[in-house]
Amino acid sequence: MVFVPLAATLLFSATAVAEDQPFRTVVDSIVPKTPGLTIEGSPGGCDLVLQNQTGQDVVLFDLSKPPKPFRFAAQPKSATPRAPIPVHLAGAWPCASLPPVTEDQRWNHAQTTVGNWTLNGAVGALSFRLTARTIYDPALDPPAEWTFYLRLGAGALAVGGLLIAGPYLFKRRREILGGKKAA
Repeated sequence: MVFVPLAATLLFSATAVAEDQPFRTVVDSIVPKTPGLTIEGSPGGCDLVLQNQTGQDVVLFDLSKPPKPFRFAAQPKSATPRAPIPVHLAGAWPCASLPPVTEDQRWNHAQTTVGNWTLNGAVGALSFRLTARTIYDPALDPPAEWTFYLRLGAGALAVGGLLIAGPYLFKRRREILGGKKAA
């Protein structure tokens, strides 16, 4: 009995953390292509993974007036490339306010684009524009997984009930229908 409250606390705290980030960022393009710069999406609505091997600082500009620069220092040249830097865009970004997940999205259990956005940046003197989108990913949302399995279980239960009850009711149809006519 001592472990039940502990298990419930761990279960609900894990689902609460998972529900905070059911989104994933997908980077569609960077124009113009910059040799040595790789920016990819990652789990989270406003999260990127930045790999900078250009030898110059990368600057991302938010949407505030005037644009506020966020600088990511160049990595020193080495024989082995360093690990990419995870970046969470906090501030005035287009992806900062995402719509809440609806029950239809959880029920359909399909990835859905919830926002398309762009951001401007620079590598040295070269300016670039990154086009990205934020998608709802049901694989990152435990209630969506539970809803999916609940739907499968309800369907199996309904089909099983029809397979068992159908022949029984078919055999007793005269008794069932005969009782209604007499009344």
